[in-house]
Amino acid sequence: MVSGKISLQPNQRFLLRSVSIIVLGLFINQLLQTVGSIILARVLNDPALFGEVNLLLQIFGMVTLFLNVGFNSALVYGFSTNREEAVQSKFRTALLGSLVFGIVVSAVLAVLAPLLSHTYQLPSLQGALIISSLMLVFNSVINIGVASFSGNREFGTQATFMVITTVFSTLGMVLGVLWPIAGDLLWGVSFWMGVGSLLTAIFICWKAEKVHRPRWLGEIRLTQMREMMRYGVPGWAGNIAKAFQQPFLVMIIGASSVVAVGHLANAFRITGFIGIVTWAFMIVTFPFVAESSKDWEESRRRGTLCVRYNNLILYPLTLAICMYPNEINGFLFGEGYTTGDSATYIRLLALGVFFSSVGRLGGNILAGLGKTKANFWVMIVAGIFVIAVAPFINSSNSVLAVWMYTGGWAVSALSMFWFFYLEGFKLNWWKAYGEPVLPTLAMAVCMVAGRLTGPLNSWFVLLGLACVVVLTLYIESTRFDHSRLRWLQGKQAKTRHEHH
Repeated sequence: MVSGKISLQPNQRFLLRSVSIIVLGLFINQLLQTVGSIILARVLNDPALFGEVNLLLQIFGMVTLFLNVGFNSALVYGFSTNREEAVQSKFRTALLGSLVFGIVVSAVLAVLAPLLSHTYQLPSLQGALIISSLMLVFNSVINIGVASFSGNREFGTQATFMVITTVFSTLGMVLGVLWPIAGDLLWGVSFWMGVGSLLTAIFICWKAEKVHRPRWLGEIRLTQMREMMRYGVPGWAGNIAKAFQQPFLVMIIGASSVVAVGHLANAFRITGFIGIVTWAFMIVTFPFVAESSKDWEESRRRGTLCVRYNNLILYPLTLAICMYPNEINGFLFGEGYTTGDSATYIRLLALGVFFSSVGRLGGNILAGLGKTKANFWVMIVAGIFVIAVAPFINSSNSVLAVWMYTGGWAVSALSMFWFFYLEGFKLNWWKAYGEPVLPTLAMAVCMVAGRLTGPLNSWFVLLGLACVVVLTLYIESTRFDHSRLRWLQGKQAKTRHEHH
């Protein structure tokens, strides 16, 4: 008889433990960013100034997407498949390539600063962007250092780095508001955040030397550099197409309403709590699948496992945010930020993040198998709607522009399934996407019933949360019971065969 107790296999234990570590780090990151934004909103007490600071942060965030040229993901793959070679030469190659490209991107931002300042009619934005351009070089170093620990599957250290980076960045943002440089708010934010990036880069380099002891100096082989870029560039370009959308959306909406930028920025921060789930699984999935890339059946099991656990968490979180956007927004940022289209922004972005998880996580699974081109094209499909359509409809309807973001990711999710079939890599679709939705359906029924009852709403919400937990544990225990039973039967059959 098989017990109802869940007995995790080594792969499941590793996956859940690693994802838990990364989720904790990302949650702390998101919490720090949200707290920093709350402090910013309440200290400034001015939606226009709040929008200006967020515009600066979004422009800088968009530019950072162009760093590293895929050297960081190539280094993760290198550490996952051949650690000795990564330590001896690939770390050095990746660091040099990233630094060179970081300097180029920094120079381009400095040149474009006057144009951007004129476009948004913010004179102080020019100097702030020139100061921010110096941070790009430090961020290039940070990304390579973090990649070395991710590829080595030291997720605890990686999570620590993420938190340290966010602590310094958030402190810099707050200090910039409290102590402006030359009396300028945006200059102060850029300067103090730059100081934080420098300190982070120094710390990560020290940690990499202490743990990995890479060869910092030595020959740079162009063949190796081309090989790393051949692997990393498709993923880098796909990541640009994916992550470019949010800051680009903020920028085009900011051209018509700075106040709307503040509402949209708050929506991104709230829905970011959904995004950290898939982000955590992406970080762990890449080296987790790469380790078994020569055994496609094992990779299929690992990929299915990653998608399944991601969805078990993601489905109920998305539902909760879509059901209670104003309550969450008002609690975090104040009732003054729940006006207008703020709830619509939150719902649309939550669904967009939900759809994006299919392509983002699926792309990382295929990248772990050495196939990065699918990740690029899936992200391009998502970005086309925002970049090609949203600017033309924003002037008449900003909400419709955000609809383009959500719709693009929905189409992207469908294209990811096609790429799985194209590469001949078929997940267990029911286990990955179908079964995890059952607990969330029970939660939805309870929450809708709660809305209808009025005074008993809170009790129905708690009942819905309980349903998610109980049903998730039930379907997981049933699944593991069946897996263990099949394993026992296989072992007994093998034993009988050996006796014969």
